Amino acid sequence: MYAASRADQGPAATGQLRIIESGPEKLGGESMAYRNSALARACLLATCAAAGLSAPALGQTASGGAAADGAASQPTFGTAIVVTAERRATNLQDTPLSIVAVTEESIEAKGIENLQDLATFTPNLNITGGRGSGNASPQFSIRGISGGGGAAGERGVGLYLDGIYIPRTNGSVLRVLDIDRVEVLRGPQGTLFGRNSTGGAIRYFTKRPEFGETNGYVRATVANMDRSEVVAALNLPIGDMAALRVQGARLVQGGWVERGTQDLGRTKDYIGRVDLRVEPSHDLMIDLGFVYSDSEATSSPQVFEDFDMRPGIGEGFWEGNYADWVGDALIAAGQERLAAYNDPRIVRGDFTAPSICLLDDFDPDWDEACEQFTNTTFVQGSANIAYDLSDKLTITSITGISHLENESRVDWQFLGTEQRDNALESSVFYQELQLNAELFAGAVDLVFGGSYFHEKSFSAAEVNTRRGTSDTPRGGPNRNVGQPNGNTDAGLFHRDDIETTQKSDSIGLFASATWHITERLNFTGGLRYAHDYKDYEETEYPSADFTPVAGTDSTTVWSDHSWDEVDWRGSLDYHLTDHWMWYATVSKAYKAGSYSGVGIASEVAGELQSGDFLQPIAPERVVSYETGMRIEAFGGRLRFNPTAFYMQWSNRQAARQVQCAGEPNCPDPPGFRIEVSNTGDVDLYGVELDAQAYLTENFWFDGSFGYTGYDLKNEDANGGPNLYPGPPEISFNVGANYAGDIGPGRLSFNANYAYTADQPTHPTETGDSAYRLPAIELVNARIRFQPHNAPVSISLFANNLFDNTYPTYGTRFGGGYWDRGGPIPSLPADAKHERSAVFVVRGKPREVGLTLQYDF
Repeated sequence: MYAASRADQGPAATGQLRIIESGPEKLGGESMAYRNSALARACLLATCAAAGLSAPALGQTASGGAAADGAASQPTFGTAIVVTAERRATNLQDTPLSIVAVTEESIEAKGIENLQDLATFTPNLNITGGRGSGNASPQFSIRGISGGGGAAGERGVGLYLDGIYIPRTNGSVLRVLDIDRVEVLRGPQGTLFGRNSTGGAIRYFTKRPEFGETNGYVRATVANMDRSEVVAALNLPIGDMAALRVQGARLVQGGWVERGTQDLGRTKDYIGRVDLRVEPSHDLMIDLGFVYSDSEATSSPQVFEDFDMRPGIGEGFWEGNYADWVGDALIAAGQERLAAYNDPRIVRGDFTAPSICLLDDFDPDWDEACEQFTNTTFVQGSANIAYDLSDKLTITSITGISHLENESRVDWQFLGTEQRDNALESSVFYQELQLNAELFAGAVDLVFGGSYFHEKSFSAAEVNTRRGTSDTPRGGPNRNVGQPNGNTDAGLFHRDDIETTQKSDSIGLFASATWHITERLNFTGGLRYAHDYKDYEETEYPSADFTPVAGTDSTTVWSDHSWDEVDWRGSLDYHLTDHWMWYATVSKAYKAGSYSGVGIASEVAGELQSGDFLQPIAPERVVSYETGMRIEAFGGRLRFNPTAFYMQWSNRQAARQVQCAGEPNCPDPPGFRIEVSNTGDVDLYGVELDAQAYLTENFWFDGSFGYTGYDLKNEDANGGPNLYPGPPEISFNVGANYAGDIGPGRLSFNANYAYTADQPTHPTETGDSAYRLPAIELVNARIRFQPHNAPVSISLFANNLFDNTYPTYGTRFGGGYWDRGGPIPSLPADAKHERSAVFVVRGKPREVGLTLQYDF
């Protein structure tokens, strides 16, 4: 297998495999010209085995339709798993990287509906909500490396859709249908994928049009919690050398947490795609694509799990905070103040949130003013062109433009007292040129190219808070509102009003070459030079916490900066046998510098806070050492891929809590600011194990395991002993799969168990804001039947089969949010700690549903 696959590796221009051989061990062919062969589809279908993810839902080809002869297609042991992580088609077992590759059918089999679900079944990939903002601003991490958020934050995990880099992921843009496959590349990918891939990269590939045959499908899904989906796709040939693929979807998911009149977690998505593929000649292939996604959601399904008001407000101290202002409104309405532990008006059950709203008036009854939402529109157009200059040389152009708009409203304390309105826009242009060459009679495979990335991002954030008149007794008159203590309405306070604009340009030149030193020994070396430039501007308008210079209506600060970086990689792989490969890799990648967390000073002219005064945060750097084996045994019945890594992460950019009580522009409460700053260096280490074992041709097990540990070099700079966002130390999944004939048709069954260990959601391990997200255990199952003589299939599925109640993310607020005032020594003897509250993003309860698909 090794020699054949090495010699026949052809370029994968845009991630679409260029395969024409009919044997399962061939990855290339007599030329590099693309043909949508049955083998190409079969290899793609088999990619689910790459990391133990289950086999495709049987009976579907890569186009989503039924197999032509009515028989179900399924991966068989010994089938090559093809990936394009090296920017060319390679056998997974010959690729010196830690890769997870899954198909849409695999995703459906495991009940994976978005990237957050994918992370549950992909060890060492972690996607969670943001602190306070929940799922409105998801956080990505691979092997513990993360980052991102807002208009200026940079992720440490690259996300690509059909080869186009997507820098922002707010909202529901993560739901992409008609997927051909998803590749998760674990570990730094700076050489081939550039900036912001220090943790790795996630690559979506959608299905391409096919020549020669009209086909398609219509799929409908219904389930409890008001879930209903209709998805349709049509592949339409246009002559012999062109084809059009059209896809559309309407996806509705009901919510599962009740808050007032809202069902939190509810989403409605409309998705449309149009793709045109033209092959004017044997040597030229042109792909044009357009995707539109519109999503409306009611924001994160959050509930309070813990609300600790011991000792109770109203005992002569502990006044003047969010909980107390709610208490003011309750007293004014003739109710009891919030004084008990887990007051039933706040902690209302596993799937019920508080129905208190003060934003419209000082009456605590629910009102539409407190409804939350996150609405997202995403548009992307792409043009991918591949031209074979010869049977040894291909040039590829990847061009893309995209635009993201996201609006969200977040209740940060989740008590109906605060409204944070956020708007984000991101416009991207991406261009890449790539040359793939086979040199010296096949002794060297070369990938050479350059890329240009431009983004203009804009964000606007506005905060309004309702306050009562009670306040801390220390200091005499009411410090916040200038009124004596009491239990009445102090009004709606306009606290923040900030706009941020950033323009980013990045130019990269890269080269990677694999030298086949012998039939069994290979060396891969790569370099990338990158130049980044950022132009940053932030404007703050008057608010209760900010005052511009007299005579002006705002303060604007600005700055720009550029960075030059060189990333590199060296890999050595050796085939001990035709089916056992060992490799070792050392690589370096960087994440772009940032201006996040500026903090404009009141009553100071903008020009005095701009230019050189406004210093950016330096780029992050990761140096990684990785080794692993890729093993096939027993005639392909067993695949076992262990990997170990050690990474040195320096100049780490992260959000931290900076105490500022008494300083100008300090939010009061809580008496601290959240700033993005250099939080020191950290070493990360761990292992990944991916496996698949066929007991028979019809029955197989798959599984994967991940462990990540870390060593912080400066806990003070980090703000505590926990890496934040913290990765789960251990995660794994196992699955059992069956597919076979049962007389009138084909039956397939998948059952999968996933475990994610507990993880910190705050840098500190103890204190009033520390919280560890509990471990998560999920079982998903699916059974599918397809008659032999009918182009239909029916599937019954259950996600979270045992109806576990679990949080996907959690936030503990403490200190100034709940107990500002009353010095700590005056606490009663039975007070165990400063008061705090925990609210969590509640995972979806058991979902049972039915999917019916018609293929034509």
